[in-house]
Amino acid sequence: MSATWATRPSPHPPVPARHAPPPAGALNWAQRGWAGLRQAGENWPGLCCLCGRWQARTLCRDCEHAWRPPASLKRCHRCALPWLSATDAEHCPVCERQSPEFDRAITALDYVAPWSHLIGRLKFQHDTALVTPLARLLTEAVRQRPHPVDLVLPVPLSPSRLRERGFNQAWLLGRQVAHALGHRGCDQLVLRTRSTHRLMGLSAADRQASISGVFALAPGARAHLRGRHVAVVDDVLTTGATLNEVTQVLREAGAASVSAWVLARTPDPGGLS
Repeated sequence: MSATWATRPSPHPPVPARHAPPPAGALNWAQRGWAGLRQAGENWPGLCCLCGRWQARTLCRDCEHAWRPPASLKRCHRCALPWLSATDAEHCPVCERQSPEFDRAITALDYVAPWSHLIGRLKFQHDTALVTPLARLLTEAVRQRPHPVDLVLPVPLSPSRLRERGFNQAWLLGRQVAHALGHRGCDQLVLRTRSTHRLMGLSAADRQASISGVFALAPGARAHLRGRHVAVVDDVLTTGATLNEVTQVLREAGAASVSAWVLARTPDPGGLS
């Protein structure tokens, strides 16, 4: 599948097409086949992954509405933490103490059950049939916060992690969201130059130390990024260390703005009010 969508004439240089994905590595033929059938059969009769009822969707509408955050939930516009005092002009106390590098963060969900379980199934059990319903939720969240976007990029995986997993979940989500919103997307402009230890469970300081300096521009990428409004997609936003590092690389390339689009936001342990 192509990594770009040319939905409107653009004065910028064309974004390079996506290269063929590497071998799936750790995925055996049965896992790949089952994941492919489930993803292709999004509208086939099956069981909802949450309630277990027979219906035509991987995740039924009733469960989407029952488990997603209420539409009235206020969030900090900069970091997407729930914040009862949020307004269009203010940043939350967390951002006042340490402002993120990106301009705004938009999330569809909180990283709590059952969403944390489903994201884990997507990433570690290769249940790519979940991509379509989860991308639909992120698309709806982005539509509620309109802002300029020229290009959608995923947080990249290292080559070794991509071979191990067989796919980049941020790109699976990002390309569907970009397509639904009529934006161009590409996964070849920012590279992850080395693998890092899994960040889950690390402190903010350890995350920052682990992720520092791991992202770089692909050759020729600067011409595609200069002056553009870029949205970066990731599955989970925790401390912001990863997205901050990607944002710094994009700003050095001359990006006009950087937005973080994340499927889920981890709760603030202090509890904003």
